Amino acid sequence: MTDLYLYQTVHVARGRARRVGEHAALLDAASRQWYGRPYHPDVRALTVRIEALAVAERYPSGVSCFIRIELPADGSERLVAGGVSLYDGPAYRSLRPAAVSLCYEVPFGEGPTSAHEAATQLARQAALRAGAGAAIRCDGDGLFHEAEGAPLFAVTGHTILEAPGAECVERTMARQAVEASGLTLRAEAFGRADLKRLDELFFVDHRGITSLSSCDGMPLMALLAERIAAALK
Repeated sequence: MTDLYLYQTVHVARGRARRVGEHAALLDAASRQWYGRPYHPDVRALTVRIEALAVAERYPSGVSCFIRIELPADGSERLVAGGVSLYDGPAYRSLRPAAVSLCYEVPFGEGPTSAHEAATQLARQAALRAGAGAAIRCDGDGLFHEAEGAPLFAVTGHTILEAPGAECVERTMARQAVEASGLTLRAEAFGRADLKRLDELFFVDHRGITSLSSCDGMPLMALLAERIAAALK
């Protein structure tokens, strides 16, 4: 049986680890909640170790790569190589998968836990069986909460709607990018019943922004996600 662990995925762009202090702060809050102990690494030293692992893995420095910080219940810390991106920095991803909405719950809340990750992976398999490439989690009222375990946003006109969910580095990045793009951001629940009035759906994870081509068979446009992705920092 796999042990519970907490995790964050750090984006390393051109050899430089991004937002390590923010990731560490989220892990500290989660560690206090789940393990009853703080996580207080030296952020500068942690950054150096993350960047060194990317070098040791021989990841190319001209594009991005990902390193995971994992905190098991035994009090240890491990850094895990998370693969290479096709892009240089957080980006607008060229692939626009179709999505299906699935009603399911995340075990023990929406924090950065391996249980949350496992639920996301199972939902993705269910989406693949349904002929889609991504899963949107919704509740019993049909309201959307996340896509592929990541913060979900909708576009209606020139307003960006932010689905409710846990705070994370990627959510902060998205908010900052929407503001930098001169668009209006509004925290507002939306879901299956709103699909006809939504122009676009996209989610933001450690790779960047992924715009969805459809949801539950309803076609979606690609209007503002690429503009927002250009402002990601």
